[in-house]
Amino acid sequence: MSLKLRRIAICCLLSCVSVVVYAQGRPRPFPLPEEPQVYQTGDETIRVSVVARGLSHPFSLLVLPSGDMLVTERNVPQLRAIRQGVLDPAPVPGLPDIRTGFHSGLLEVVAHPQFATNRLIYFTYHRALEAEGEYTIVLARAHYDGVGLSNVETLYTGTPTTLSGGSRIAFGPDGLVYFTTGGATRGNVGDNAQNLMSSFGKVLRLHEDGRIPATNPFVGREDALPEIYSYGHRDQYGLTFHPVSGDLLHAELGPLGGDKINVIKAGGNYGWPLYGHGRQNDSSPMEHPFREGIEQSLITWQPGIVPNGLVIYTGDAFPGWRGNLFTGSIHRGRIPGTGGLERVAFSDKMWELTRETLVTELHQRVRDVRQGPDGFLYILTDEDDGAVIRIEPAQ
Repeated sequence: MSLKLRRIAICCLLSCVSVVVYAQGRPRPFPLPEEPQVYQTGDETIRVSVVARGLSHPFSLLVLPSGDMLVTERNVPQLRAIRQGVLDPAPVPGLPDIRTGFHSGLLEVVAHPQFATNRLIYFTYHRALEAEGEYTIVLARAHYDGVGLSNVETLYTGTPTTLSGGSRIAFGPDGLVYFTTGGATRGNVGDNAQNLMSSFGKVLRLHEDGRIPATNPFVGREDALPEIYSYGHRDQYGLTFHPVSGDLLHAELGPLGGDKINVIKAGGNYGWPLYGHGRQNDSSPMEHPFREGIEQSLITWQPGIVPNGLVIYTGDAFPGWRGNLFTGSIHRGRIPGTGGLERVAFSDKMWELTRETLVTELHQRVRDVRQGPDGFLYILTDEDDGAVIRIEPAQ
């Protein structure tokens, strides 16, 4: 072979290798099936069907009492409506200006407990600040008439940050609003989680109109924000109240593994970025969290699953699953196409009994999970072609 031909052959080989490496580095898209699928779980046979598709990396799903739905698209950013199982091609009008970027945009949406009479929804989003690269978290509420938003009110504006991951909202049995603010690390940004003068890396608690409750644990301290309920959190993508115990349950991501479900206590320190169950992003070990002054997790995942959304099931469609915890999974161990829906069963004392991962056959990134008024479970997939998927018993 001549020198020229040898050079051409080498170039072709390198090009092929580059294509293979590039393809391996990208998540392979997994299209959803057109027809309903039936799967066998550990103790149920379920039917899984697509309700609506065509969403752009959705973040939060709200199932209204009527069965209609609202979905946030984080990066676009848009609020989308699904009415009688049909996705409206036009976004819901009335949103404020929203800053989008890495982990920022339009985030959570929930309904007020008396939505049927007051038509109020609450949502979180990021707002750009004047300083370059800085933004903050905003909690807002608005009237939703089934078509658009009106009377948008800003209830809370956080302190500045340059990195924040996710937000979830839950109304407590006390009528107060609890919501999370991300506290991931880039440089020293993770220090916000331990800084009581920063609103990030926290669970915050407010009255439904944005006022600060006098019973918040840090009220009256000059070195702490009075809206803080707990601190020392990384990225927090799940928040719900246990319907029996009233405990506030909370899903939190570790950097490399160490994802966990917490029981949130007033004034509690949950360790980030000082302590954790996983490893740092450079694979170096973290200091273990088993020490005085650090609240311990209820359950953990190693390798990580990136838990998203949180539901304690109370419906009639799956009687054997009542009291079980469900959380979405983006992937397992950072391997694309390994997401699903995690189910964890507990004893009456909230000791873990069993856990399994559902709908892994779909190979989807599950960003949120909700229980509908029909008792079925609904999951939201965070994909280019995101979808709402219904899980019901197979007849």
